[in-house]
Amino acid sequence: MAVDSNTQIIVARQAVGPDRPMPVSTEGSRSAYGYAAVAITPAATPTDIVTLYGSATKTVRVKKVTVSGVATTAGSMDVSLVKRTAANTAGTTTNPTPGKLDSTSDAATATLSQYSANPSAVGTGIAIRNKKLNFGLAGAAGVVEFDFSRNNDKPLILRGATQGMAINLNGQAVPAGGALSYDIEFEESDT
Repeated sequence: MAVDSNTQIIVARQAVGPDRPMPVSTEGSRSAYGYAAVAITPAATPTDIVTLYGSATKTVRVKKVTVSGVATTAGSMDVSLVKRTAANTAGTTTNPTPGKLDSTSDAATATLSQYSANPSAVGTGIAIRNKKLNFGLAGAAGVVEFDFSRNNDKPLILRGATQGMAINLNGQAVPAGGALSYDIEFEESDT
């Protein structure tokens, strides 16, 4: 049967066609997690400010990363999303616990680290995304977003505990009075 480009088909009581794609849900197959921090003070010339390392038992899919900043003096910095294949060494970190997007999910197996002092050496890696963050004055935060969840995009995949993702500020000086906020959303599955 030939169908022209203006034809719509009814699927599950919804019209689908060239201008209305069929809705697809992958919910339920993966546990999802998120973490957000507000107004952190990084090192004066920060490299990695946050890392998320994978798991020995699960495959981790990073779906979205957002970074914002305010300062008492406007300025800008490069923000890179770096995929690491080796761990950082030293530095002063905290290890916050990601929140579950579904309370019935198991605890996350990926490891999150937030740096208040730079690592002495960052692990081997390559920048896969880069944007300029404009620090606005209080009340006018600049925002950069790395979104791997639109249009069936492939997420940033971390396989094994030695693969990680870092939010890196390229060792540039933070504008005077600068404070950063970020959020990370990721999923874990057996495959």
